[in-house]
Amino acid sequence: MRLTSLNKLDSSNDFEPKFTLTLVDNLFYQVELAEDIDFEISDLQDLVEAERELDGRKLPVLVLCEPTTNTNVDLMNYLSKNKNNPYSVADAFVITSISQSILANFYSKINKPERPTKFFTKREDAMKWLEQFFTS
Repeated sequence: MRLTSLNKLDSSNDFEPKFTLTLVDNLFYQVELAEDIDFEISDLQDLVEAERELDGRKLPVLVLCEPTTNTNVDLMNYLSKNKNNPYSVADAFVITSISQSILANFYSKINKPERPTKFFTKREDAMKWLEQFFTS
């Protein structure tokens, strides 16, 4: 099952998807973030609504970031609270740029997420870690 959220990109008048959400094997949500976007609080709110519509269960989440996917401190603070991401039991992010690595370090140490959260450079490593949160 797959849902795509259509959000207006900051740099364009066209509507382009900022993320694609997929329920994989009924075990976890996979979020693919688009290139050249700034993922903001309103986008996370859209993602939470999409998770509710797609399945509505609390599941592990795999987030795949493109090298040019960006965010900000406000989103990181908001994301760290369980109440703002109620359908996630754990978050595994696959990051692909130095700027994302810097933000990931900041997020882990300063924001201290309330749910298990880890950052990886390889999807395989993220999946291996995320498997401990799978329930059948």
